[in-house]
Amino acid sequence: MTKVLIPTKLDKAAAKLLIDKNYNVVQDSATPLADLCKANADAEVLIVRSEAVTPEIIDLLPALKLVVRAGAGFNTIDIKYARSKNIDVMNTPGANSNGVAEEVVAMMLALYRKVVPADISTRKGDWEKSKFMGREITGKTVGILGLGHIGQLLVKRLSGFDIKALAFDPFVSEEKAASIGVKLCTVEEIFAQADLISLHIPENNETRGMINKKLFDLMKDGAVLINCARAGVVNEEDLREAKKTKTIFFGNDVYPKDIAGEKSVADIADVMLPHLGANTFEANFNAAVRSAEQTIAYFDNGDTSCVVNK
Repeated sequence: MTKVLIPTKLDKAAAKLLIDKNYNVVQDSATPLADLCKANADAEVLIVRSEAVTPEIIDLLPALKLVVRAGAGFNTIDIKYARSKNIDVMNTPGANSNGVAEEVVAMMLALYRKVVPADISTRKGDWEKSKFMGREITGKTVGILGLGHIGQLLVKRLSGFDIKALAFDPFVSEEKAASIGVKLCTVEEIFAQADLISLHIPENNETRGMINKKLFDLMKDGAVLINCARAGVVNEEDLREAKKTKTIFFGNDVYPKDIAGEKSVADIADVMLPHLGANTFEANFNAAVRSAEQTIAYFDNGDTSCVVNK
């Protein structure tokens, strides 16, 4: 019987689906990951969310064949080391996309309508309507870097605001973009023209630090930048300098590490959240179901279509 280890607070739907297919499932989010792996060294599958799957963790599971990231990003998993051990790594693309897209809309509205500072002020007993004069999203130009699952859903969710949508994605054709109401542009054109910009690109050697001084210099005064992608794609120091000379509103939900403690962007983020993009009941359920279904398809049918380290 194939043993599956789930060391995270993943919706119980995953365990149920796997158990129904005669998998041996151990789900425990309380025990430290290393200790749990030592106690379940015979596990062939590891299903995680944000847990770091390091070479040390992989070595504690000598029978491991498959790691499934219940979500899209897999930067917390050492996929090269896994490959060296002949271990496949999967993600569940699209499972969390709507949660992230809706979060972006929430952050746009929060920034434009000054929701957070206005709440704090009103709770204190102040009445500062003039101080919190806001803006409306309707009719604005929105730039999106990355037209994957999240980017496309963001366009759809914003369609009711009658926006003009610009996007950069080298893997999307003009025909595809046009079919969802988007005009493809260069990154520079987006930063020069957009009132609101949302990042949905991976962090790699090509994108790390790409949102930098050159692009900040192009932005309109009063423009909004939202990063729900990866922390490393934004050059924080360049943004810090840019905010000294022009008004740029920055909404941030991603950090180098998902841990408690001071955050380096605290002085430049106008709204900052603790990586809540996929933190919805619906996204957790969808990711759980997808991770279980993909595990079953992997062992029953040899389906490796979602493997990211081939």
